[in-house]
Amino acid sequence: MNMKQAYKKSLQKMKNVKNKKEYIELIKKYNLLLVPTLEYMSGKVFENLLKEGK
Repeated sequence: MNMKQAYKKSLQKMKNVKNKKEYIELIKKYNLLLVPTLEYMSGKVFENLLKEGK
């Protein structure tokens, strides 16, 4: 899986979580990107990414 696919997969899984703690629990289970990586790639804070995904 390349970075673009991993980024899209991570954003899709974010739609099912309510906070950072829940997302962190899913990272290993679904092989998602880490929170700092998502923030760096998007240029946005994690909480803002959560709001956009809802």
